[in-house]
Amino acid sequence: MLTYELKKAPGVPLYEALYRCIREDILRGTLKAGEKLPSKRALAAHLEVSKITVETAYNQLLSEGYISAREKVGYFVESL
Repeated sequence: MLTYELKKAPGVPLYEALYRCIREDILRGTLKAGEKLPSKRALAAHLEVSKITVETAYNQLLSEGYISAREKVGYFVESL
């Protein structure tokens, strides 16, 4: 399970912090192309944040092409 220490920082919403952590792991190769990401609900529970926080971070990653979504299957890392 992805584990990040998300801290509230002035001017940086939690979803932005989560987005940056996941994007960095993708760019470093820690998360490999084709790897499945945790469900929004599972990751939110694990990180103790709201599901909306995870959903917003995933949507940002989707819009920038870092991940893809397959309906009723999940989110997957895209190859860069």
